[in-house]
Amino acid sequence: MEDVVTVSSKGQIVLPSDVREKLSIGKGTKLVLMEKGGLIVMKPLRKLSELRGILKDVERPAKEIVGELRKEWEIKLGD
Repeated sequence: MEDVVTVSSKGQIVLPSDVREKLSIGKGTKLVLMEKGGLIVMKPLRKLSELRGILKDVERPAKEIVGELRKEWEIKLGD
């Protein structure tokens, strides 16, 4: 899906409603913005409270999984 948005004189854009609904983006939602190879990538910044309990059924220690995720994020953000 491609939507065309216009940048205002203040550098603002309006996210299309279908994108906001699909990603549960509402008033006050913070977005992470990255530039990768000439592309602008934005994704919602999730609250830690939204992640509570996601590892409860995993057999490996949560500390090990979090360490792996941090390494993965460093690699992706460093590209």
